[in-house]
Amino acid sequence: SETEEEKILPDIPTSADYGDDEVLFLVWDRAGWAETVRKFRDITADEITGEAINDTVFNRNLKIEDAYKVKIGLERVPDNTIVKTINTEITAGETNYDVVYPRLNEASSLFTGAQLHNLHKVNYIDLTKPWWDQNCVESLTTKGYLPCAASALNVNDKDATAALAFNKTIASNNQLEDLYTLVREGKWTYDKLSTLAEAAYQDLNGDGQMMPDDDLYGLLGGNDVMSCFYFGSGSRLVTHDDTGAFALTFGSERDINAATKVVEMMNQKWFMNHHTISNTDDTYYRQLFESGHGLFFWMRLDDVTNMRAGEADFGIIPTPKYEESQDAYYSMVSQHTTGLMSVPITLTGDKLSEVGMVLEALAAESHYTLIPEYIETSLKTKNSRDAESADMLDIILGNRVFDPMNVYSFANFGDAIMDAADANNKDMASLIKSKEKLVNKSIEKVLKAVSAVE
Repeated sequence: SETEEEKILPDIPTSADYGDDEVLFLVWDRAGWAETVRKFRDITADEITGEAINDTVFNRNLKIEDAYKVKIGLERVPDNTIVKTINTEITAGETNYDVVYPRLNEASSLFTGAQLHNLHKVNYIDLTKPWWDQNCVESLTTKGYLPCAASALNVNDKDATAALAFNKTIASNNQLEDLYTLVREGKWTYDKLSTLAEAAYQDLNGDGQMMPDDDLYGLLGGNDVMSCFYFGSGSRLVTHDDTGAFALTFGSERDINAATKVVEMMNQKWFMNHHTISNTDDTYYRQLFESGHGLFFWMRLDDVTNMRAGEADFGIIPTPKYEESQDAYYSMVSQHTTGLMSVPITLTGDKLSEVGMVLEALAAESHYTLIPEYIETSLKTKNSRDAESADMLDIILGNRVFDPMNVYSFANFGDAIMDAADANNKDMASLIKSKEKLVNKSIEKVLKAVSAVE
């Protein structure tokens, strides 16, 4: 933790007077999630309540509002209407909303149509500063254009980061080797997970069938395991060519082998895919783990908070590597449970500069207040069950993946990869061959659209 003298400060005025003008944020809520930690709890807070995240947000906003004489406002709309709301605003040339957070898996039309400002060019925003996620900035920039970004202003995208939990009681009963040691030694891999999951799963009632409420699985997961584990290999679907433009790069022998291996894992008896079972949701699926029906549990970090009040003794570890030799563990940020900061293209002139200054100020202040509170208190101290899990969280949050495919949905190839696991389709070479032209055409359309953005 830096001293006051060591702090990196934003390159913006320390104060301004915008006459109590409102900077209005637009976010989405999903039915059933509105009162959970998946709700955006990081933008506004009405009052001091004694809850750590809430109070840090309240004090952060109070400081920035006082320094710049602004008011920070928030409006929520259902997730299935937010893109239409933003599109309507832009089509009408209106600027009711200054900052928008469309749900990523529903927002490809906004990104492919270049209807959002290039954050590299918004006055006062400095994307090289540590309060902007550099993996996100690098991955989602194409030909110098960046429509959205993750920053310290938000914890929602951190909550959307993928990880695994493991049931300590089941691990102990099966005399499994120490998982934390495996992670630290770089030996936590697909093969190791498969071996341990195979050893732990049991048909407890002996009826010859694996059923969620009756038996013990090696890994509880969903469709997202396919993309999450694939990205955990260090491979990507879309990266950049020599000019900095998006390019489909999936298809190397290693990419295909990693994806094929995940398909094979997801079609073992010890794996439960809750998306293929009727009348289940994320809560039911999480409760299966808490009640002892799985050794491993694929989750997003919001589940660390969700399981705080439960009785399950669990630990937290990163997504496994494909092979020991890869350089690091990688953690996917789920496009289904988060949005990233964007500014509508209709915002111009002095108002755009005002919003840029306020966003930079909020993100910088959050870097020193909100994020330490989230990690050290909300995750490490209050919600995780042991010191080793705290170390694992540093690994998980240290290498996060923002693949452009998860934002732009080029020809829905990302969904095709996930569908391959459901269909037990291991012919990845044929899959990429069938989709390659469509994906490249979709990328070309995006590149043409972003070239017109100033």
